[in-house]
Amino acid sequence: MFKRIHAVVAAAAMAGAMLIAPPAAATTAPPAPDGLAVSPNPVIVSTDAGTAATFTFTTAAGTSGSARLVDAGGDTVNFGSISVTGAGVYTAKRTFTPADRPGTWKLVATAIKDGESVEADLSFQVQVKVQRATSLDFDASPDVVGRGDRVHLRGTLKYRQGPAWKGYGGQQVDLAFKPFGGGSYGKVGTVTTDSSGRFWITERAWRSGWWRAEFAGTSDADAAVSDSDRVDVRTSVRDSRITGFDASPEPVVDGGTLRLRGTLQVGDRWNRDGHRGQLVKIMFRPDRGYGWRYVTSDRTDHRGRFQADVTATASGWWRAEYAGAKGVRGSVSQADHVRVRASEPPVVVIPRSATRIVKFNAGPEPVKRGRTMYFRGTLQIWERGWVGFGHQKVTVQFKKAGSHHWKSVKSTRTNGSGKFYTKTKASLAGTWRVVFSGNDEAKRSYSHRDYVWVRR
Repeated sequence: MFKRIHAVVAAAAMAGAMLIAPPAAATTAPPAPDGLAVSPNPVIVSTDAGTAATFTFTTAAGTSGSARLVDAGGDTVNFGSISVTGAGVYTAKRTFTPADRPGTWKLVATAIKDGESVEADLSFQVQVKVQRATSLDFDASPDVVGRGDRVHLRGTLKYRQGPAWKGYGGQQVDLAFKPFGGGSYGKVGTVTTDSSGRFWITERAWRSGWWRAEFAGTSDADAAVSDSDRVDVRTSVRDSRITGFDASPEPVVDGGTLRLRGTLQVGDRWNRDGHRGQLVKIMFRPDRGYGWRYVTSDRTDHRGRFQADVTATASGWWRAEYAGAKGVRGSVSQADHVRVRASEPPVVVIPRSATRIVKFNAGPEPVKRGRTMYFRGTLQIWERGWVGFGHQKVTVQFKKAGSHHWKSVKSTRTNGSGKFYTKTKASLAGTWRVVFSGNDEAKRSYSHRDYVWVRR
């Protein structure tokens, strides 16, 4: 009985010992990061290259650290890498550029130990004060206009971004004019640049003088003034000329068709435009004849071109005459001689299909000397309807203004659809055409003629 009582007492003592045992030790949060610093502070971005900043903070022994940035819009910006030196000293670097949001940023540092973390932050300012360099390209054309005629003002506003120049869109550019004898430029109009920085406007010219474009600048872009471009205002009476006049073919069979082509232009030696809607007379003087007689006439198209087809009956000289109009002097073309030969007896030949060259165009018009000219068109053959004539050789020919002879410039071949395309450098003003020489199955054909003015 005594032993039993002692056993009960021992069990109770053990139970009491279990009830009063101390709890397990809890995980302790690490100390917060210390010594947060930003250098420089504030961070001022004043160039396109940006500004480098250094970030430092310290954690207690036995802890690890990490850091991030929060920009002025609340977005997180992570560091690419963070280095640690010495006793828990962390260093990170970042370059701020004009693309970063200006305003209040935060450096957020974190201390980590045994799965627990504590953050500390430091606010700093980012200021973007990049002053962009700007430039203005400008052109006023044409260089010579009639009084009251329109002058086209166009150009491009650009700003420097790093080593490159980019179009500066959505900016106001003023157009200014200074007349001959005037003391200063006066504003005549304002235009807003498009997304590529380009601008254009048309003004009427009443006096000779200089035109230029002006950009007043903004809080982050320098002001700029373009070079001046001179425009001369001519008298009210303009000269005209007939250029590229040609009578072909030469020689021609008696009773055959003679094609007469040319272009009527108005202006001066520096600037000539096609004169549309004007009556041009075609005149003929036979060999050993003394007088010119009227044969036919045609009105010029929107480019000043005219054409007429006549029946050849005698050898002689052909020319075109323009009587003039209000404010425009008349003019006469150079004469072109055509020999008419007797028709030959018919020769039995195997019929060949007709061909034609359509949609021929030489451009651009006008073009600066040395720039690239493009030639396009389509060669077609008649096969119960006009279809593209593919894989055929065509030749681009040129006749300079005032000449009577065509010169072959280059050849190319049509694609499977009969279309052709080629290019060359512009050197002289004159008339262009494309010739298909024909072959055993197809007849020879010519394109229409396209006069292109080349300016210096």
